[in-house]
Amino acid sequence: MKLFAVFSALFIAANAVPFIRQLDEPFAGKTWVVLAASANGWGNYGMQADVYHAYQVIKAHGIPDENIIVMHYDDLAKNERNPTPGVIVNRKGGPDVYKGVPKDYTGKDVTPQNFLAILRGDEKLAKAGKKVVKSGPNDRIFVYLDDHGSEGYVVFPNDKLMAQDLTDTLVAMHKDNKYKELVFYLAACYAGSMFDKILPNNINAYAMSATLPDELAVQFAVAWLNDSEHHDLTKETIKTQYDYIAHAFTDQHAQQYGDLSINAEHLSTYMGEKQVPSVGQYSQPANSVPIPDAPIYLAQLLLRNRELMDKQIEEYVNSLSGIEANVVLNSKLQINNKECYHKLVDTFHDKCYNLGQNSYAIQKMKVLGNICHSSDADVNTFNQLLTKYCDTIVKPNANII
Repeated sequence: MKLFAVFSALFIAANAVPFIRQLDEPFAGKTWVVLAASANGWGNYGMQADVYHAYQVIKAHGIPDENIIVMHYDDLAKNERNPTPGVIVNRKGGPDVYKGVPKDYTGKDVTPQNFLAILRGDEKLAKAGKKVVKSGPNDRIFVYLDDHGSEGYVVFPNDKLMAQDLTDTLVAMHKDNKYKELVFYLAACYAGSMFDKILPNNINAYAMSATLPDELAVQFAVAWLNDSEHHDLTKETIKTQYDYIAHAFTDQHAQQYGDLSINAEHLSTYMGEKQVPSVGQYSQPANSVPIPDAPIYLAQLLLRNRELMDKQIEEYVNSLSGIEANVVLNSKLQINNKECYHKLVDTFHDKCYNLGQNSYAIQKMKVLGNICHSSDADVNTFNQLLTKYCDTIVKPNANII
């Protein structure tokens, strides 16, 4: 009996060592990375540049190309406005971040459907020769999406990714043992609304959003990329990076959602553990909006187009009966009728202005949300009037960014 007890103690001790050390040792699985910029056009230069920059950081830290999937419209390098054809930079005087970036999904393939299919390892895409995440129960997944957004969705060039569709995909992936843990970084206006009160905390998924559910985003990418380039990712935790980003600005507030225990892990688990020399000088991001260098007449055209859209939305609201136009146009009310809101947003997108091409329109969608403040809003009437109005208005030739 005593001999058995000694043997048992030795067995437990021997097996306890790897259990204790697994927090510090590499996990028995792969790391998959999905990087996506869902906006296109020269006016959205920064979004694709952020994703290119993220690719260079993660590749440098040791994640192999076979485990990285990049989605980007790819219309900047050869753009007629590009003063350095074939070169994309993401900071003044910085290196070319475009060189070597994979072209896994470009142009018309930049869709929310493909984005979700990539994550779940869609077999049809794989059979068509497209890269997808072929993950299993021991693998980690890191996702970075740089996008325009509004309450409950983010936009792609010709479509929208709804918060519920994203959550449903993550839940299904967890159920199908597609990952051990998943980390999702979202840089978009209203980014928090994609996860707030939606993302479960029991599916081993953690999300960091650039903003609160009702805030505009500016420099989330600047912060996390800057931080990742200047620290040892094998020692810095996700929480440490979150704390840095959350306090980097005064006009936007990063948030955390889902399984917050994951933020105790080191960044290297999701971004690579290879040691990389610090790049340039480490500096605190400024609270300012980066403005592309553009001729004055383009800025004037932009303002005129925005004023036109403002006027058109105001005219539509004033045509509705049974609502307080001033409140609808100048407030931020609770959306109590989501069916109404989604129907109006869809009609506006289909009939009035493509939200993926006219990013200024995204900021105005709160007006449609205010129209749907009442749970008994007259959905059909409001939608019919919007359809009719959209068919009659004059739209600018240029996109309203």
